[in-house]
Amino acid sequence: MPVVYADAVFLENLAVDYILLVACGRIAGVPARRWRAALAAAVGAVYALVSVLVSRPVLTSLAVKAAVGLLMVVVVFGFDRRLMRLAVVFFAVSAAFAGAVMAACLVAGRSVDLTSGVSFGTLLLSFAVFYGLFTAVFRAVGRHRVRGEIRTLTVTYRGRQVKIPALDDTGNGLTEPVSGLPVTVCSLEAVAPLLDPEVLTILRDHPDPAEAVEALGEKEIYSFFLVPYRAVGVKGGFLPAFRPDSVRVGSREKTTLIAIDAGGLAAGAGYCAVTAA
Repeated sequence: MPVVYADAVFLENLAVDYILLVACGRIAGVPARRWRAALAAAVGAVYALVSVLVSRPVLTSLAVKAAVGLLMVVVVFGFDRRLMRLAVVFFAVSAAFAGAVMAACLVAGRSVDLTSGVSFGTLLLSFAVFYGLFTAVFRAVGRHRVRGEIRTLTVTYRGRQVKIPALDDTGNGLTEPVSGLPVTVCSLEAVAPLLDPEVLTILRDHPDPAEAVEALGEKEIYSFFLVPYRAVGVKGGFLPAFRPDSVRVGSREKTTLIAIDAGGLAAGAGYCAVTAA
């Protein structure tokens, strides 16, 4: 009977779950806060350790595994309206990774019984291959679905910073009419790490942009304003916007305002912002 080391089980599951949750966020285009991903990974690691030590069939049942997986997704992304889609992506990523581990074991001539433990080196190699293939596939699909290229924006505002996957859309000409500055449209969840809880509450509770900006103006410390826009199939409207302290694409500074789309911009497309190329 193989010897199981509790610390090894916990640490291996902690590392793997963390990587899978971050990968899930990247693939779904929903940025995950690293500390929340670490907390969710700890939940998964504790479950894995308990299921090994207690060794009860009910703990390893499909229902319990699904419940724990869903809890981990909630810990990372909260009760987002896209929760079920994020859960499906997480389970798909986990299944694909398990398949990669089993393939690596077969290539190495080892047993594919994952319950007996897999070396950490095998896990890392499997994930590197798996993540590389997933990234290549999603980038290839993305090039056929959108006009432009997906880049990572590093946005800084009021001492906070967040990285946002954004589509450089060659057909985007949105500008703020008074200043003439270009406008980047981001989903509310993408910029959430930059905003105080009271600001998020106002934006979520006021679906009408004018009412949201008016409510924010009453706080007298947030400089939000309205940006008019028009799009294909849409008569037009307004979006609440603010001027960030800085926006960078790699090492290049980008001058742009940030407008907020509370409707879940490009859900599942691999990006959560649209900017001018």
